[in-house]
Amino acid sequence: MQYFRALFLAVFFVLFSGCSQPKAALQHTLPQPCGIYDMKQAACIGDAELAARLAPYRVLFVGDHHASEAMHRRLAGVLRRLGENGRRLLLANEWFTPSDDALLSRYARGVYDGNFTADIDWKTKAGYPFSSYEPIYKSIQNARGMLYGINMTKAFQKAVSDANLSAMSGDEQAFFRDLDLNLSAHRAMLAPFFAHCHAKQAGEDARQCRERMYRVQVAWDSYMGEQSARLAAEALHSDKELLVVFAGAFHMAYGLGINARFARRSPEPYVTILPVPAGSTDADVGEADYLLFYTPDAPPKERE
Repeated sequence: MQYFRALFLAVFFVLFSGCSQPKAALQHTLPQPCGIYDMKQAACIGDAELAARLAPYRVLFVGDHHASEAMHRRLAGVLRRLGENGRRLLLANEWFTPSDDALLSRYARGVYDGNFTADIDWKTKAGYPFSSYEPIYKSIQNARGMLYGINMTKAFQKAVSDANLSAMSGDEQAFFRDLDLNLSAHRAMLAPFFAHCHAKQAGEDARQCRERMYRVQVAWDSYMGEQSARLAAEALHSDKELLVVFAGAFHMAYGLGINARFARRSPEPYVTILPVPAGSTDADVGEADYLLFYTPDAPPKERE
């Protein structure tokens, strides 16, 4: 009798617990048209309302679609609104490293009289047209703001990729040894993108290549998260200031990248905004706090 009772309870648990678990990602159906979608309220809002809702926060993570000039213009408009509302904007940008901060400071304050793109090595660091990003930087200047670099140097990235401790400083070695490669949701999110390794090193099998690629990704997110936390502690002096951490959208999706690593280092509350092209019909629950809609530029017409 005890055996059958146990069997019944086991079957009951499997059947009914299975029914209670979602089998697919929960999604929002996005209204059309929409300027900004508040994922907490499941409602569309405007730029003015977004600025009001950001007022209590001093840290904002914004995802980038690198190749989209339209997305950059849209974000520049939001930043301009924040500046007009009295926020002083501190933009921490993926393209630059902390060693660039002195040059970035002069550029942000409008006192740099050199060739900014050449001196910052824009072509190597970004690889996208500077004109696409310039409206964002102009918004920072108009808000009496500041620019900062938060990324790793190319040399440090290579040392992390090669796991070459001899090429690292003492601080870099400590950072490397402290990397958390066991954030399961983050690993699962990136797994499809690392399923195929296109640049195996000599003597490296596919598994080792995937692990190396993932290690570099975690290092990027961790380093930018730590640098953002440092800036939050050192550069934010009043509630009027807003640290805007600006990097590729996938570095912030679902709160698993830079923002998760930031949260381990800083007590500052934050929100995350991800861009979506106009016409997008759905979004996963938990993807971000807000979705920023932009209308993509029309592709250039082919010559007849």
